[in-house]
Amino acid sequence: MKKVFFYYLITSFFILSPISAQEKKEETVKQLKIGNLALATSQRPGPLIGFGQNIVDKGDFQAFVFSNYLWSNKKTFIEIAPSILYGIKDNLSIFIESAYAAKFKINNNCSKGMEDLLVQLEYAFYDKDTITKTDQITLVTSITLPTGSVFKNPPTGFGAPGFFLGFTASRMATDWYYFTSAAVALTMSHNNIKSGNQFLYQFGLSKNISYKSDKWIFNWMIELDGTYMQRNKIAGKIDPNSGGNTVFLGASLWFSTQRFILQAGISGVISQHLFGIQKRDKYLAAIDIGWKF
Repeated sequence: MKKVFFYYLITSFFILSPISAQEKKEETVKQLKIGNLALATSQRPGPLIGFGQNIVDKGDFQAFVFSNYLWSNKKTFIEIAPSILYGIKDNLSIFIESAYAAKFKINNNCSKGMEDLLVQLEYAFYDKDTITKTDQITLVTSITLPTGSVFKNPPTGFGAPGFFLGFTASRMATDWYYFTSAAVALTMSHNNIKSGNQFLYQFGLSKNISYKSDKWIFNWMIELDGTYMQRNKIAGKIDPNSGGNTVFLGASLWFSTQRFILQAGISGVISQHLFGIQKRDKYLAAIDIGWKF
């Protein structure tokens, strides 16, 4: 595991270094403290379910507790995911999350325990500010370490390290916030078990409801989150009852102050095509609570 983690850090360094070498120092733009820009970068709206867009100022440190509840007929997944976020530079951050399966249940099978550990680096290789908006494109790379279990039923992990590479693009204006992102998550095999690779695609928009400069921001958000997962392989054979494509569409509310962040929402499945015989998803409710130290 140590070798895999070291390899991930070296690979990420070579991905990010050429971009870092091309950085150009520009004069800092003093933005209007209105709408979505009423607070510091770390306290501005972001996706609830989607990945990335975790760029904060250098030295900023935040702690979060994210929890979600996935429900359908005879299927219940409840997880709690504490995490930390740190700004290494103004355009480079590290995010670490250790999720816990509080209750994973399908039919009469129930499991709980630690899930896989996530270590993520995000780099903003394009970041353009004006007095009323910020345009940003980021590269996201991460590794998951197999602290969960693939042998539990339902599993709480992939059973092997996984690698993730994606990008996000967003515009944060005073009234509106738009974003899109796409990524691929690749899993390795262990003990002749390999979980299917995943492909993610996400879109969202948010509108400022009200604000007070240097005090708080209150927004609503609509978010679309899609995941296509390939079939699993067990002992070299494809599991026909695994994999598929699922698309969630939901709404959430965002509230933040200079230190505190609260975001909560609910999403419903608008499209789902699963391979073989699997329990279909219906709703996903989520809440994220954060604090800036």
